[in-house]
Amino acid sequence: MNYLCSMIKAIILDMGGVILDLDVELCVRNFKEKAGFEGIEEFLDIYHQKGFISDFEEGLLDEDGFYAECLKHCPEGTSPKVIEESLYSLLWRAKPDMVRQIRELSKKYSLYVLSNNNPICTRRFLRILDSEGIRDCFKQYFFSFRMKLLKPGREIYDKVVGSIGFRPEECLFIDDSISNVEGAKVAGLDAMLYKDGLNISDYVK
Repeated sequence: MNYLCSMIKAIILDMGGVILDLDVELCVRNFKEKAGFEGIEEFLDIYHQKGFISDFEEGLLDEDGFYAECLKHCPEGTSPKVIEESLYSLLWRAKPDMVRQIRELSKKYSLYVLSNNNPICTRRFLRILDSEGIRDCFKQYFFSFRMKLLKPGREIYDKVVGSIGFRPEECLFIDDSISNVEGAKVAGLDAMLYKDGLNISDYVK
């Protein structure tokens, strides 16, 4: 789906892999070596989480419940703080090129974030945005655990579009997961797969 630049009024960005660089290997290593959670790969995935971590992102499990589930897989005496720090290590940094683009795009378009996310990673994400001075570039943040919905289900896209007040065809959605991109297209949004080096302004032109 391609639309004239004048028709795109809102740009909706995914968090991990689009705004932030992820370090899945470091996160897995920390869970294993620091928390003693040897089977973490069964639940942790770069695009779509599984099991109780998926439930955490969907808001079906609160933070205390998440720690309780993790501790079932860890040696006795492991602290929730170690688990929190291990999960934090998934989020490495804001992509320098995206920081620049976000600043520029926010002058012309309404920017939003739509992320399958949990309360722990959300705190770190927002702190990273604050450190780059771009938190206020976004009009609104949509996190799956608050909405109790997950991408790529159509309902989450419909609710975002309904909330921001634009027509689906006036919204460009960018994600690094092809299934999330296809889900957005089903909901009527213009959507594209993110790859490093993408120039969003060139696309909307």
